Amino acid sequence: MEELLSVVAANLSMAGEDGETFRREAASALLAYSEDAQQLEFLLASKPGLAVVAALARTRAGLRDGLGALVNLMAFANASGEPAMDALVRALASPKSVDAACVAAASDAFEAATRRSALMFLQNLTTRPCGAEAVARREEAVTALTKRFARRGAAAAAAEWADGFAAILQNLSAQPTFRSLLLRRSTKILGALLPQLLDGYLDAFGAASPGKRRGVAAALRHCCHDKDEHFYLLSDLHAPTFALFALADASDAARLANDDHEALALPGGANWSDAALPAVLREAAETLGDSKKREPDARVTLSLLEALLCLASTRRGRERLRALRAYAVVKDCDFAFAPGRDDRDDADAGGDTEVLVTTDDAPEPDEATLSEDEILRKHIARVCSDLANMLLRAEVGADDQPDEPERAEDYGEMD
Repeated sequence: MEELLSVVAANLSMAGEDGETFRREAASALLAYSEDAQQLEFLLASKPGLAVVAALARTRAGLRDGLGALVNLMAFANASGEPAMDALVRALASPKSVDAACVAAASDAFEAATRRSALMFLQNLTTRPCGAEAVARREEAVTALTKRFARRGAAAAAAEWADGFAAILQNLSAQPTFRSLLLRRSTKILGALLPQLLDGYLDAFGAASPGKRRGVAAALRHCCHDKDEHFYLLSDLHAPTFALFALADASDAARLANDDHEALALPGGANWSDAALPAVLREAAETLGDSKKREPDARVTLSLLEALLCLASTRRGRERLRALRAYAVVKDCDFAFAPGRDDRDDADAGGDTEVLVTTDDAPEPDEATLSEDEILRKHIARVCSDLANMLLRAEVGADDQPDEPERAEDYGEMD
């Protein structure tokens, strides 16, 4: 490894076709070395060596395998502990390296394997707050990548890279710098992302994958933590309407009184003719109609419910959610993700006396004994209960504080 790095450093700027061949073969050799723990340990301790590999990974010929070697190195550093991982991320998250990875991930000019390497590099980089902040500061590059992710249509839906960027989007949106970019009025990036929540069954636009919807839902949840942005989220972006539409099932409307049906803005509701609503919402309602299905993915559902819970932490948010009859959607969502409940069709009492029952007297099982799906359903039930209580309670006391953002953990390795 040491000898190879010396040769690479001496010949990195070699011109012509020979230079391209040299950089491609050198990157391939480094990727092979990165499968050996002893070699990775040496590279992790060598600042000059890291600089050489990072420089090679910024060249077009060395991009794919060079980034692959760095992905493996980050996975190794993560296994060594947070201090080692943070130190490595700070060393690798240079503006030039971030820009190169973003360009490769966003451009069709690069082969699929190169784009995967770039996405895995960015994904591992953004699992650490310092890395996510460094990526978020590269506004031009990350904006281009995010806008490409926001594209709709069959080709965009089928893109393999989209699921990889969805995890990056979740990690980035945990940082205030990136949230300010998403919420910037001039770029309207979050507004461009929200329609992805409607595309789970919308084949006319190319159904967004569960991975894409998870990324958008997580980004929305993180943005909802910023109370100063609640007016923009509620009034300009119609965020709760997007979330409630995704969480609602057309069959739920049959259980509601007609005025509730309209106020909910479910398919067929009068609110869909409101010119102030985004056209995409009216179009989705018209296209789906009575075939509208509830969001089936538990992770997406949990993030959307938590976003609504964050919005309910302010008086303005609670008032808006009540106006949209969010309680009814939350109640039906709770039933949908709690199999075995036999009280779904009980008559609603109406008014503030309604109670959403989500707990019983049985002791809670140890989460270690539960499957991932069971844990998600348990969390959904808890959020539904908290959200229902906030919507039904009297308006007294100060606003609640939302939870801290979460970060998607994924320290992948390259084959």
